Amino acid sequence: MTEASGFRALPAATGTPMAHLRGKTPAVFRQMASDWPAVSTWTFRHIASLAPSLPVQLVKGNREKDHTAFTESTLGEYLDSLTGDCLAEDSLTRESPDGDDRTYLKEFDLLKRFPGLRDDLRHERMFPRGSVTSCSTWIGPARSRTGLHHDLLDNLAVQITGRKRFYLARPGTVERAAADPATSDDFFAVDLEPGDVLYVPARWWHEVVNLSAGILLSGFFGSTMRVTSLWARVRLRDTLHRAGLLSPGNCTCHADRLPTAYGT
Repeated sequence: MTEASGFRALPAATGTPMAHLRGKTPAVFRQMASDWPAVSTWTFRHIASLAPSLPVQLVKGNREKDHTAFTESTLGEYLDSLTGDCLAEDSLTRESPDGDDRTYLKEFDLLKRFPGLRDDLRHERMFPRGSVTSCSTWIGPARSRTGLHHDLLDNLAVQITGRKRFYLARPGTVERAAADPATSDDFFAVDLEPGDVLYVPARWWHEVVNLSAGILLSGFFGSTMRVTSLWARVRLRDTLHRAGLLSPGNCTCHADRLPTAYGT
């Protein structure tokens, strides 16, 4: 899922994300968050200035495909390295992602580290009333990517700065691909600009690549009952896996195990 050819363009949706939740299909809302202060103020330089010496752990390479590898840096040093980073869109097809060792600040709890930044967002109004939510930021350079995977909860992804491309496939498509290649109706691609919001339903396969250095805010959400049930299931599975009782040697979370998919 790394080529734009063969993918249908995801058309812009109207209305609000809440109107699309029952359909369980991706929807992009152009410029829905364009009036958020974060879209104009969350520059790399500004965020770096909040705590330049703060230690951060960066993911190196494609952890969804290869061994999970980490490297250490500071918030200031890493964000300074992203300043001015850009990429021509057509060069994405000229370079293979395999062996890419770019570093990526993934699932960074920016709002917990800097609670004052919540004032720059308007995301709470997008979630269903009573939802349990979890918001994290994804900060990385051009060509950094999140490998093919699916999530257990619905997600409202908001592009804050930079540009990002999502490749999406219906649930079950990847599982059937080897025996019965899917038609183009099963695959979608969409490019996000600052201020765009993308609804990614739970269990939809997706792969994401930065067209330029940028910041994306992911907002996972679900009912209290669903989130509690999933949390208990994932904790149990993780405990059994790390004890070697479930899918031993079939993961990307341990450097001494085979680099095949484990989890979601």
